[in-house]
Amino acid sequence: MAIIGPVRLSRITVFAIYIVALGLTSLYGMLVLFDLDVTALKSSKPATGTNTCAYTCKEARGDSAQIRLLERSTEPIAYVVGSSHGAKVVLPGQCVCVRAVVPAQSFDTETINQADMEEYEPVPGWPADSLIVDLVMQSSQNNAGTHDPLYLNARVTVSVDMRAVARNQNYNTRVYEGSAQLFDPGEYALDARIEFRNGQWNAEPGQFTPEFHETHMRTTLVTNALVQSTVHVERDLKHPTYLQRHQNLPLCTDGAASGRWIPEKNLPASWKQWQYMHPAEDRRVWVPYHCRLRRISHAEFVFHMSRSWPSVHWYGDSNSRRTLRPIVQAGQWCHTNNSMRLDCLCNDAPKDLFPSEWYARMPVPHWYRIHTQGVRRDEIYADLRLKEQPPTDPRPILDKDPIDNHTTYGPDYVPPGYRLRDDYFDLYYLFTRGTLDMQGRHWMRDITQEAIAPYPNANLVVFQMITWDVAFGSYSTFARSVELLARRLRNVYPHAQFVYRTGPYWCCRNAEDQQKKYSRLRFASFDAHARAVFRRVLSARIWDVSGPSSQRPPEAKRNPENMPCLSAHSRSELVHLDNQIFINMLVNK
Repeated sequence: MAIIGPVRLSRITVFAIYIVALGLTSLYGMLVLFDLDVTALKSSKPATGTNTCAYTCKEARGDSAQIRLLERSTEPIAYVVGSSHGAKVVLPGQCVCVRAVVPAQSFDTETINQADMEEYEPVPGWPADSLIVDLVMQSSQNNAGTHDPLYLNARVTVSVDMRAVARNQNYNTRVYEGSAQLFDPGEYALDARIEFRNGQWNAEPGQFTPEFHETHMRTTLVTNALVQSTVHVERDLKHPTYLQRHQNLPLCTDGAASGRWIPEKNLPASWKQWQYMHPAEDRRVWVPYHCRLRRISHAEFVFHMSRSWPSVHWYGDSNSRRTLRPIVQAGQWCHTNNSMRLDCLCNDAPKDLFPSEWYARMPVPHWYRIHTQGVRRDEIYADLRLKEQPPTDPRPILDKDPIDNHTTYGPDYVPPGYRLRDDYFDLYYLFTRGTLDMQGRHWMRDITQEAIAPYPNANLVVFQMITWDVAFGSYSTFARSVELLARRLRNVYPHAQFVYRTGPYWCCRNAEDQQKKYSRLRFASFDAHARAVFRRVLSARIWDVSGPSSQRPPEAKRNPENMPCLSAHSRSELVHLDNQIFINMLVNK
């Protein structure tokens, strides 16, 4: 074998390489300078997967002159980058960049309020101004000029997360950019609003809580045809995300799969009820883009848990308690559409979890045995260590479920093959308040080897947090505590698998208590940090309950009937959806 030594280049060769490199660099610079499409030098293959939009704004058409003009504007403006004299046209799966220009805020001394007199700091790495920006489908008109009935009046909404961009400092203006991947055919328009200015969304303990107030941003300028707010997604009947092809997708195993809301009446007539999720109160159905969810009955869920996850330890606040209500009651909680009972809409006092006669001597922490038929009354106070039996019923499932002929596949439905079975899994549940030491509970005291010793060893640990920390904690303390908490969980549960349940989606209102520092970006920033830590330290799977709510149409996000609870609780329809996402994540293979 020949050994090639170091290659020595002459000065002339090195100089030639330098000239070639300089020429390529200059070519790229000229394209940017003269506002040409830099992406032409790169692959023209459309984006088709998830998380493919990271460089969309960097690769968008350069419009430095346009930004300089807008920086002198006296009112906030949001627009789609690259549109010119009309809608920007993209293919399904391609990404678009949205830019927002927010001028400095001027104060009227006669109308200045207490919040304007305080100094607020955004969470590090998050924008000073809270902008809620959505791309909303306005029309389902396709390439042939006709409307696609699958998307008629669908109002498909894609939220755009905006991030600050360093720009010319000569103008006291902030510039934000965000990207979105669009799949469903039709014409979309921007809905852009300002929630809070100058870091006021991050009111910390001891600071005045600003009043929520939205301001619409302009999305077009009569005097500037380059500032447009519409995007047209062409129809591709063969694209895997086209709704007619949805049932060809694999089953969902990702608890954070992206998707959209489609009116139930628009779904293909060939779909059976078990092939899509329970609709929300507005009769829209959550449909993921890259996988499909199926309705899994409580009985089938328990059967799979008994075999794969027979012991679950669960930590969380009242949002978890609300999640567990359908589980301990075998789906028989607020399981009829548009139930207007108070506990279905919002109220979730602990005593409502069970009938009142059950609750008088309810142990804390709780140890539930979740059977095919839910929790049994005679076991709620019992020492379950004295009731040992295999968690999986040994009898085979012989009666195949005639699922295609069933017309009311609701949350309480029991397939025929499971009606006589007695599978179960154990659930240890402890009410916690995130990382805070409040009302006698704190993770440093509660999550120890000694505390869990009396209970079955956990195969799966579910942790839900955020709500209390956002309401009453400071971000810096939270960030440090989450790291310590995750390490404690790893030490106490060295062999368990972990699921991190995200915080709820909060939008467009104040909390019922001004002491609670709720805001959309405060929830999002706390949650993003916790997700990252749980993934890194615990390799946790993510169960995202905020994603679907963030993609609801603007009017649904702000409808008080859809979000009647000034606490951070969801309506029961969304609780059932959240649970199905969790169940699909665990059961589907």
